[in-house]
Amino acid sequence: MARAKIPTIEQAPAQAQPILQNYVKVLGLVPNFFALISQSPDALKAIADMHATLGKSLGHKTRERIHIMTAEVNGCSYCLTAHTYLGGKLNGLTKEDMELAREGHSTDPAADAALQFAYKVAKSRGHVDDTDFAAVRAAGFSDAQIIDIVAETAFSFITNLFNNTFKTDFDSAFPELHTRKAA
Repeated sequence: MARAKIPTIEQAPAQAQPILQNYVKVLGLVPNFFALISQSPDALKAIADMHATLGKSLGHKTRERIHIMTAEVNGCSYCLTAHTYLGGKLNGLTKEDMELAREGHSTDPAADAALQFAYKVAKSRGHVDDTDFAAVRAAGFSDAQIIDIVAETAFSFITNLFNNTFKTDFDSAFPELHTRKAA
């Protein structure tokens, strides 16, 4: 059970309601994570803006792979469940690719390079080696795209931190998964 109330759109502060309604338009529902943080309209706006802005140079599939990987690294069952569902339903990722993403890999060579780098960033909390940079650059990623990989990974850490702290209730629309490793 969540450690804080998960309001409905109508129970959320007035400033948060348009953002929540946008999630209904885009996803068909308001994920519990966004409903939970709507109690702080400023936090909701900041996270919604980050969510809408980041990762465009990486593509939606690679973004979802990074979210799946980071959820696994941080032991966030809520995010693992949500992003595995969204990765398959909205982005057409295969079960195999989502399983590989949990360990920082992909069936797609470019995504694999991005994920290997993101995995090292996540596991080392940013203390990566020059060889890690060389590998992601050799795969064709520009410095701007490498910044996007790190930013997307950091954004995932934020959502993982909220959901682990508040023990966000799973959304009934998303089939529940569990992380394999303790964080």
